[in-house]
Amino acid sequence: MGRLDNKVALITGVGSGIGKAAALLFAQAGAVVFGVDRDEAAGQTLTSMLSSQTFRFFKADLSTEASCIQTVQQCCAAYGQIDVLYNNAGISTVEPFTQTDALSLDRMLSVNFKSVFYLCQQVIPKMQHQGGGVIINTASELAIVAQPLYAAYCASKGAVLSLTRALALEYAQDNIRINALCPGPIDTPMLQQEFDQSDDPIQSRAAGIDTMPIGRLGKPEEIAQVALFLASDAPSLMQGASIVVDGAKTIL
Repeated sequence: MGRLDNKVALITGVGSGIGKAAALLFAQAGAVVFGVDRDEAAGQTLTSMLSSQTFRFFKADLSTEASCIQTVQQCCAAYGQIDVLYNNAGISTVEPFTQTDALSLDRMLSVNFKSVFYLCQQVIPKMQHQGGGVIINTASELAIVAQPLYAAYCASKGAVLSLTRALALEYAQDNIRINALCPGPIDTPMLQQEFDQSDDPIQSRAAGIDTMPIGRLGKPEEIAQVALFLASDAPSLMQGASIVVDGAKTIL
């Protein structure tokens, strides 16, 4: 028996990195995965790796409320339920605070925070009707500690963390478990893109590894394993928690 047998999991940001690893792992654990990403080519690649019985891809840019509403509607139309919502999609930029313009800030908040807000707002009533469910919101180690050149990103992920706690309290009696996952530096295309923005990407990557007491970057599969645990029935008492998975980086 798989840990997620007979469960429908809506996972955002499945095109690469943690989201892709989670989609593969959740499907392996018995879930039917409704994967969402704005990159259709990446979504189709993932589709080719999984059977149509365990995975369906939906292209969406979750930066708007309308797109979030449509995503939930499409998932429910396909499967009639949502047992797990894994809000994983996110973006990052590396820029000085005084150079962060309104467009950049709005995009950051829309993708990293507002999509989580709107998807939770659409899914929670359905979970109430079903009698329960699980929501995993991706925050970050940078929701807990700070880093120069990441002011907007830190703010967006801090908002996710606060939202998670508020919703966990509000819906605890509805058998809806809501927790936040806070990854540290993970070897994903998004992190490599951050390194590539520097004058010396190789040195920047090495400096990133130096911040990790374990001596390496995390792997997407390692975060997916923690997400699987949160999605399963095992952590039944875990509610409103902030699960930091960062190779001890934040306790330096």
